[in-house]
Amino acid sequence: MNTYTIRRADQNDLDALYALRTEAERWLADAGVEQWTPKWHDHSRRLIRESVDNGDTWVVDGDLGIVATARIAGADLDFWNADDDLESADHLYKLIVRRDQAGTGVAEAIMNWACERAERRGRLWLRIDIWRTNKSLRRYYEARGFSYVRTVVVPGRSSGLLLQRPAAVRTSTRVHLIEKVDSDDEEGAALLSR
Repeated sequence: MNTYTIRRADQNDLDALYALRTEAERWLADAGVEQWTPKWHDHSRRLIRESVDNGDTWVVDGDLGIVATARIAGADLDFWNADDDLESADHLYKLIVRRDQAGTGVAEAIMNWACERAERRGRLWLRIDIWRTNKSLRRYYEARGFSYVRTVVVPGRSSGLLLQRPAAVRTSTRVHLIEKVDSDDEEGAALLSR
């Protein structure tokens, strides 16, 4: 089993995060998937910076540097609402694995870690929203324990296919993540001490 470290991203990680996003944009375009197109490049960079500043972005470190990233944050209120019991779930966004690490189990390990983290926070669910037209991505997540909730259409948004997985679910993977908690990360330290 391969072991990697997962930690909150900081300003020193921005170039690596931009590179991951750009690589994902190119890969999706080459695959004919109309998602994360380069036309949103500047907008994406701004959102990445904001997410790092907010402490929502996480990176996975390996021998080859940063090999993956994901964002854990609250519900996107364009899609989820009070009827979904918003406090019962953490939300996983922008899961990106470096292409040379695809198929290694890193993505599944991130999902397992996110579920474990959600459980530590007293959450019942890990939720995601994906592009409504990306059928292969839907199949990918459903094969990893996510189930369909509903589809929401919001003008100007291509996302809106909502999925969730019980926080208690773990899938098999060849990768183990160790969460690195900084001394000034009070939330993380409190969660790990439970």
